[in-house]
Amino acid sequence: MASRSSVLLLVGFLPVVARAQEPTNRDQSHYTQLKPEGYPIRAGLVAQPAKDATLRDDDLVIGVVAGGEARAYPVNLMWEPVNEVLNDTLGGRPITATWCPIAHSAAVYDAARGTDRVEMGAVGLRDGVFILYDKKTRSWWSQVAGTAVQGPLAGERLVKLASAVTTWAAWRRDHPETTVWSDPSLPGRRRFTEESLSRITLAGAGPIVNQDLVVGVEGEKGARAYLLRQLAGAGRVANDSIDGAPVVVLLEDDAVSVHAWSRRVKDRTLTFEGAGGAIRDRETGSSWHARTGLSVAGPLAGASLEPVVYTTALWYAWRSQRPDATLWTPPGR
Repeated sequence: MASRSSVLLLVGFLPVVARAQEPTNRDQSHYTQLKPEGYPIRAGLVAQPAKDATLRDDDLVIGVVAGGEARAYPVNLMWEPVNEVLNDTLGGRPITATWCPIAHSAAVYDAARGTDRVEMGAVGLRDGVFILYDKKTRSWWSQVAGTAVQGPLAGERLVKLASAVTTWAAWRRDHPETTVWSDPSLPGRRRFTEESLSRITLAGAGPIVNQDLVVGVEGEKGARAYLLRQLAGAGRVANDSIDGAPVVVLLEDDAVSVHAWSRRVKDRTLTFEGAGGAIRDRETGSSWHARTGLSVAGPLAGASLEPVVYTTALWYAWRSQRPDATLWTPPGR
């Protein structure tokens, strides 16, 4: 989304003066840039085996598993509006993978709507939030929330799928059979790497600001945001409950990869501790793989945690779409 074509609606641009921890993240909450007719829709994607990928280990990808198949979408190829909304099929399931390099927001949606396939494209930015449109009804949708904000489907919601923003090395390690979206015609821009994103997570202090990176989790009614720099300073493990549902949010040692799981296993609620790729529950002493949610040792060996869908975004984008969201506070603070 770094550049746009000529027919645009520009509204309310204000100079950005707030502090940023890293050059890629800025408070763009007052920036609107829209192409009302929408950008062309990107479909018919080509994927290649992991062994043929030319990615570097520290490149960032959006990883998703559907129908038992894993795929990575390199965010450094997802530049220009037409490439920031990818209509794909994975494991026989229609999906739409999206990335906004302005709001650092990643979301993957189920593209099946009844018997129809929803094909989506980009409209642009409204107050710094990525706006999508669907081909059939021309309704506009919030990329962060998955809610239709105007048009015939206004108020309806897309189904968000579990996905992760992580490094290529981490994704390939956990999903060796993964495929990778590829387009040799696109220039790779190494703007988003493990180093650049970890700088946002590990820098900054004091109260949350608009350009802070958060993970947003939605419950049945409420929502909560986890400030990653705060999570990094609090043991990288957040045991929490949202609308009565126990969840755990984990930040890996790379300060980039985040995982969210239900803490409820076999009619008991677990409390986790540890950091990096391994965690342990206090109740049974079982060891768990933080990235896969699988118990690898102890009384619960072989059990699996259920994934919790989350959204990565800069604070201003998440807050604007979920103004009711509360901010997680580490115990004792």
